[in-house]
Order: sequence, then C-alpha cells, then structure tokens
Amino acid sequence: MTKVKIILKIIVKGLYFTQLLIFFSAVCLGIYLFADTDRVVQGFARYLVVEKNIQPADVIVVTSGEEDALRIAEGIRLFKEGYSNFIIFSGYNQNNKMIHEAMAAAGLADTTYTIDDQATSTIENATCQEAYVSDHQVQSMLVVFSPPQSRRGLLAFQHTFKDKPIYVSYSDNSSYQPEQLFDSKVTREMFNSQAPKFVYYFFKYSFLNGI
Repeated sequence: MTKVKIILKIIVKGLYFTQLLIFFSAVCLGIYLFADTDRVVQGFARYLVVEKNIQPADVIVVTSGEEDALRIAEGIRLFKEGYSNFIIFSGYNQNNKMIHEAMAAAGLADTTYTIDDQATSTIENATCQEAYVSDHQVQSMLVVFSPPQSRRGLLAFQHTFKDKPIYVSYSDNSSYQPEQLFDSKVTREMFNSQAPKFVYYFFKYSFLNGI
C-alpha cells in the first residue's frame, strides 16, 4: 500500500470516528433527556457480560484484573474438568503467591501452567500469547475474564486471533450483579471501570477495524 493510500485510509477512519462520536453523543443526550436513564444504564451493564461459551480448547488463558482469586479458581476448575491440559495466567507476576498456592492445592504440577508477566491490558492479554499460539500450533482458546470484562475481552482476542475459535468463561461467584447496579457499590465500581473501556475497545477493535 502506497503512502498516499495509507494517509487517505487514516483520514477516512478519522472522519468516520468523528461522525460516530457526534452521533454517539447525540444518542446519549437523547437518552438522558427523554428515556428512562436508569433502565438504559442497567441494560448496558448487562450487555458488558457476554454469554458463557465453554468448550474444550488447546489452552486456557486466565486474564488478570478485578476478582483475581475467582478468575484463578475458574481457570483451575476448567482444567480439572478436562477442558484443556495447559493454563496461561496472563498479566500476573511470576512470583504470584495466589497462583502457585492454588495450583499446588489443586494437585497440579508446574508443567501444567505458565505465567505471562508481560501483559498490562486486556488487548495485551491477547497479543502476548501470539508467540505461544504459533509455537504450539494452538487452534482454539478458552479465556477466563471477569463478567463485565468479558465482552470487551472477547473483542480483543477475536481481533488478535481472527481465524481461531475463542471461548469465554468467568466465575459464577462474581460480585458483579447488573440487576443490583444502583444498590451495590462493588457492582457500580466495576461498571464504572469497565464501561468506558468497552466503548474504546468497540471503536478501536471492532467498528473501525471493519472500515
């Protein structure tokens, strides 16, 4: 692709992005003025959570973030139930005591998992696995998120591994309860953290990626 074509593509994307922001702002304003705002926000809180799709896969990837203990426990549960024979804990310190103790308590050997300490974001949870996926000819992945991170995380992994099935799981014991958004401080904090990130990921890795 020539430099001119690259520049034109960037300009077109920029125009689409600007128009989309204006449209999105207008929609938000309309919702605020004329709609049942609480109901809309609660609906968005539910939308952040993608439906679970648990299938056998070549590797389980446990991402880091809120409710780490629940994520780690879910990854171990999936391993012990036979969904995969290897776990990558992504975004954790190599000396993470919680991981090593949980794996030992589950009777799982050091050879059944590894820790990726390079990832610092959800998109890096995906991109940092590219070398492993290539070296081990991975054809499918089962990824563990927190519930409100799950739809955004799925976008990130599908963007990175376009030709591979990405399955999703999360703990059923999460404190994130969209139906209690206005009554639960923990749910509100998780929603306030994840919602703007989802909007950013949607524009960057889904909408604009198709332009």
